[in-house]
Amino acid sequence: MATTGKEGIATESPWISVTPGGLWEVQRRWTEPRKQGDHTPLMGSVCKIRICLKSHREIITQSQNPNEPELAVSADSEEQVTQHPRSQQSVLQVPLDRWILLRMGDGQCDIMESCLEGMRAGETCEVTVRACQKDSRQVPSDGRGTQSDRTGGEGKSLPPLCFFLQLHSFSPGQETWLMTPANKWAWVQSHKKKGTERFRKGDIWGAAHSYCCAVKLVITLKGQTRGDEVDRGDQDGADLTSQHVKGEEAGEKETKGTQGSHIPTEEEYRTMKVELHSNLSLCQLRLGQPIKARDSSSKATELDPVNVKAWYRHGQACLQLKDFEEARQSFGKVLELQPDSASALNALKQVNAKAKEFDSKLGHRLSKMFS
Repeated sequence: MATTGKEGIATESPWISVTPGGLWEVQRRWTEPRKQGDHTPLMGSVCKIRICLKSHREIITQSQNPNEPELAVSADSEEQVTQHPRSQQSVLQVPLDRWILLRMGDGQCDIMESCLEGMRAGETCEVTVRACQKDSRQVPSDGRGTQSDRTGGEGKSLPPLCFFLQLHSFSPGQETWLMTPANKWAWVQSHKKKGTERFRKGDIWGAAHSYCCAVKLVITLKGQTRGDEVDRGDQDGADLTSQHVKGEEAGEKETKGTQGSHIPTEEEYRTMKVELHSNLSLCQLRLGQPIKARDSSSKATELDPVNVKAWYRHGQACLQLKDFEEARQSFGKVLELQPDSASALNALKQVNAKAKEFDSKLGHRLSKMFS
């Protein structure tokens, strides 16, 4: 929802975005009246953008720096997407003060991708980011990879950071509901691969975000796996397929990440969902989100009742939530499937010890209450 201020310039309601360092509240404000037109960046669009700190506003009015390589958005722009290392020490995962190419859907910088949604070529917006109150571990950086202590003393809130985002141009993309099953599957595999890579590098927030993106997309493949017949009575589905074919005939080139020729089988689809929910639960455990971890691992065990990893992670989540009986059952299931699992045996000992300690403390409090 947007509110209109002076001169018809709108400020939108804030939303939450993910960075390697945690969650951030983001708010977009239009610096000038909006341009006309229906074309905006979609999934797979390669966008030519420039980002600068608000204190460097003069850069927005500058033309191309002669020392910078010329970047042109074309059918092959995905080959030239700007590479930049993700860092927990930076809010924005992109270089500042120069033109770069960012691909929608890649998840390089969730803040910028969410801001680019709905923008039109030639527009500039002001972006304000604040440390999310639910995640007080974060410290804002200047966006260049160097984190600075901006707390201003104990108990004081962190000051917001302000940037300008300029969209020069972008290549065509696709609405997810117009994608073929093969293209959706290619995106799901891409998100899962990125999630695994980020987890191995310690980027747990980024990994969780990638797995969430994959889960949201994979559920739209229900009933569209190889060998399954799509409900022909669903006229809306038929219309969407027809629109997609017309779009391809009109010469819309699919970008690299959305290309795909493989339609998954029902078994591949189910296995993917299990792995995504199980991997997501591990991320949520690492992020201190046991309720979400329990829910994700439960979905994995429902789909695959013999998945050892999912049962173990479900037990860990229940242990953190002090649901000792449920934790015992989950670790017991692991031992049923893998009788020699040392991890499950140790976990059961931990459950019994924690439960005994909890009962002892509870008994002590009750005795004081009635003494």
